[in-house]
Amino acid sequence: MVLHFVKDEKVTDQIIENFERINIENCFLVFSDDNFKEYNYIKSKSKSVSLFNQGDDDIMDIIRNKSPKAILLHSLHLEFAKALLSITMDINIAWYTWGFDVYGLPKIKPSTYAPLTNEFLLRADAKLYFGRIILKYQTLRRLYSVFNSKEESRYDVIFKSIEKITYFVTYIEEDYHCFSDSYPNKLSYLYAPFSTISQYLAGSGDTKVKEDAKHILVGNSNTPECNHLDVFEKLSPYMESNALVYVPLSYGGNETYRDMVLTNGRRRLGPSFCALLDFMSREDYIQMLASCSTGIFYHYRQQAMGNIIAMLYMGARIYMSSKNPAFSFFTKNDIRVFDFDLEFQHFRNTTLEGQIIVKNRTNLNTIFNEKQVLKDLEILAKTISKQ
Repeated sequence: MVLHFVKDEKVTDQIIENFERINIENCFLVFSDDNFKEYNYIKSKSKSVSLFNQGDDDIMDIIRNKSPKAILLHSLHLEFAKALLSITMDINIAWYTWGFDVYGLPKIKPSTYAPLTNEFLLRADAKLYFGRIILKYQTLRRLYSVFNSKEESRYDVIFKSIEKITYFVTYIEEDYHCFSDSYPNKLSYLYAPFSTISQYLAGSGDTKVKEDAKHILVGNSNTPECNHLDVFEKLSPYMESNALVYVPLSYGGNETYRDMVLTNGRRRLGPSFCALLDFMSREDYIQMLASCSTGIFYHYRQQAMGNIIAMLYMGARIYMSSKNPAFSFFTKNDIRVFDFDLEFQHFRNTTLEGQIIVKNRTNLNTIFNEKQVLKDLEILAKTISKQ
């Protein structure tokens, strides 16, 4: 059996569905707290899904009762890290990284912001500069906690828990190298995607970018890692009057940053700027994407992979930062993405050439087709279970 640590997230049902379809027994432990009333996102009725109240339940009781061969963490939330530190027996533990749990670490996070975005963040928070220095070093973190009568730093808890982990799991090997360059470790890398192309497209696999599409999508959320300010500055000289720039801002709770994006977007892009402030159904979102010839994902870190993969498969021209490890992932898999810094001035928001669309779709299918994803997940599960 593999014991999965999960939270009530949008993609959790996909994780449950895919692992339930492979030849191995699973138990999905959904971490919650005393305020839990009902799931917001999980719809699965599987009997292998159990609620774990991190305040009342004992993880060792679960392990003794279930006797799992391995634990698979779906991201490294602080709650998961605390549970790992309570485990008093040897068991293989694998960490399936989600991006935020790597790129949010203090030695890596400051490098994820482009110049204009970083300038704004430093102006908006006078303590940020010194806070970054303190968080970067263990000794300074501990001294800060002592002098301010605070609990142990969340990062110290996370780093202690990583010492108990055996495997680093992702389909983007570049994430593993990025993590290891900043935090040398003894983790073994394992390859595995967890979503199929059909799941990325919410079952709308036949939806394609419209022939007359000309709109542009910028970023995927109300988060500084999207580097909106830097995109707007580069984008504004080349805007066409009949093209809209869609900017999703409904996901992420930073109101100060959102207000800055709204102000800057309206000033730089004028009537072309179209902020998406309300949540949309997945189906409506896909239809909106079909009107976009272009997606600009100027993250310096791996983020928005669901949006990028969906738009690539639909036939959009995707611009990224070459500093993003995911840029290297696509390039080495012969999936054509464009360098925003070097190529936008030339191609702008023109529709992608047909032969490139076909090649991108073919190569995405090779990696994310249902049969291959399930095969890779079964190999993953058997490897960490030593079967």
